[in-house]
Amino acid sequence: MRIKISLIRLLKSPFFWLCALYMLTAKGHIEIIDTEYSIRTAKAIIEEGTMLIEPVDSNNKMPVILGTDKIYSQYGIGLLAIFIPIISLAKFLSFSFGFEEVMLSHFILSFYNMPFALLGLWHFREILKKLGQNHNTANFLTICLATGTIFWKYVVTDFSEITQIALLLGAINSFVNVKHPKRWLFVSTYLSLLVILKLVYVIVIPPFVVLAIIDGRRNHRTIPNLMHGIAILLPSALLLMYINWIRYGSIFESGYGSAQSEFSIHYLLRDWQDYLISLDRGIIPYSPIILVGFLTIKKFFVVNKETLFLIVSICISLYILTASWVGWKGGFCWGNRNLVPIVPLICISWAFLDWKNLYHRIFYLLLFLISIPFRVVAISLKTHEWSVLSREFKDHPDPYYIPSEIEGSAKLFYEKLFNYSGKYNTNTFAHEHHHSINLSNYESFIGFNFWPVHACKLFDPSLVGIIGKSVLGLSILLSVSLIIFFYPKSLNDSSKF
Repeated sequence: MRIKISLIRLLKSPFFWLCALYMLTAKGHIEIIDTEYSIRTAKAIIEEGTMLIEPVDSNNKMPVILGTDKIYSQYGIGLLAIFIPIISLAKFLSFSFGFEEVMLSHFILSFYNMPFALLGLWHFREILKKLGQNHNTANFLTICLATGTIFWKYVVTDFSEITQIALLLGAINSFVNVKHPKRWLFVSTYLSLLVILKLVYVIVIPPFVVLAIIDGRRNHRTIPNLMHGIAILLPSALLLMYINWIRYGSIFESGYGSAQSEFSIHYLLRDWQDYLISLDRGIIPYSPIILVGFLTIKKFFVVNKETLFLIVSICISLYILTASWVGWKGGFCWGNRNLVPIVPLICISWAFLDWKNLYHRIFYLLLFLISIPFRVVAISLKTHEWSVLSREFKDHPDPYYIPSEIEGSAKLFYEKLFNYSGKYNTNTFAHEHHHSINLSNYESFIGFNFWPVHACKLFDPSLVGIIGKSVLGLSILLSVSLIIFFYPKSLNDSSKF
C-alpha cells in the first residue's frame, strides 16, 4: 500500500515529468570545448594523480607550466567533484562490458545537469512559496520556468550554468527561510560550493553580507550570523588560494591567464544594450516571459524589500560584470550564456503574480505562448550549428545581411523538418546566395540534436528523420500536457508533492 501511495505521489510530482522531458531531449554527447578541459583533468587525476592536461585548443591562452607542454584547466575545481565519479563509472562499465570508454563517458556526462536542474527548480518553487505564492500556482510557475525559458536549453547541454543556478537558488532559498536558526550556515554552504564551481561568483557575496548584518542588528545576532556566514566560505576560499598557489605559484592566478583581466568600461558601453534586446545575445528575446516581472515589482518592493534588494543586487552585479568582459556572449552558445543564471532570479518576482487577476493571467500566458517556439527550436539544434552555417554569409559587406541567431536557427529548424542530410541551399537562409552548404561532415548536425537520433546513426541511419520527428513531437506533447495538467484550476492550497 505504501509503495502504491509513493508511486501515485511520484506520478503527481511535476519534477518526475520534467526529468522525463529533459532525459528525452538530452544530447547524448559533449557539445562544448570547455567541458573537455574538465574531462581531461578528471581523467588525469584518476589515471596519473595530476591535474596537468594537454591543451584542448591549439589557440591556447592559458599559462603553460614551465618545463612541460601542459596546462592546468582554468575551470572551477567544483566540476571535478561531479566528473570524477562519472568518468570512474564509465571506466568500470567499459572494462566490464566492453563499451567504448570515451563514447560512454560523454554519453553519461551529457545528462549531468539534470539532477542539478531538478534541485534548482525545487529551490525555485520553495522560494515562491516562502514569498507567499500558493502551492498549486508555484508548481505551475516552476514548470513554466522549466519549459518556457532558456533554462530548458541549458539543462540538456553540458554547459555548467544550470549547476550554477541550482547552487545560487539554494543560497537564496536558504536566505528566505527566515525561521531556520542556521539559515546563514546554509547560505554559506551554497555560496562556497558556487564559488568553488566558478570563481567569478565572489561578486554575489557582498549583498548576502549586508543582509546578514541587517538581520543580525534586528535580532541581536550579528556575530552569530557572520560566524555562520564564514564557517564554510572561509575554508573554501583558503582551499582555492592553496590550489592556485600549488598550480601557478600565485593565489591570484586562477588559470585564465590574461583573460581574467580583460574587463573594460569600453566593453560595457559596447554591450549593455545588446545584452538586453539583441536577437543574437539579448536576455529578453531568448526568454520573453521574464517581462512579467514588471507586473509584480511594486508589490515585491512593498512586501519584501530585503529579498528584492538581494535579487536586484545579484542580477545587476552579474549583468555589469559580464557586459564589461571582452567576450561577445560566452562563446558558441544559444543566446547569452553568461546571463542564463539571471533568468530564474528575475522569475522569482512571479511569487507576487496575482493569478486571480485576469490581466496578470493574460499577459503571463501570452508571453509564455510566445516563448514556446523559441524553446522548440533551441532544444532541437546543436548549440553552435547556426554559428557554423552562418560563416557562409560573412563575406557580405552589410553586417545586418546575416540573419540573427534566432531567425537563422528558426529557418534551419524548419529546413530540418524535411531535410536531415546536413546539406542545404544558401538561399534558404539568405537572398543573393545561390550555392550549397555541406555540413554532413559534422555528424552531430545530421538530423535533430537528440540522443535517440544520434544513437540510431550507429544502427540504422535511415531512421534519423522519423526518430527525430518522433522525439520532437513527444517532447512537445509532454511539455504541453504538463502545462495543462498543472494549470492552477483551484487557487486554494493543496497537499504538497
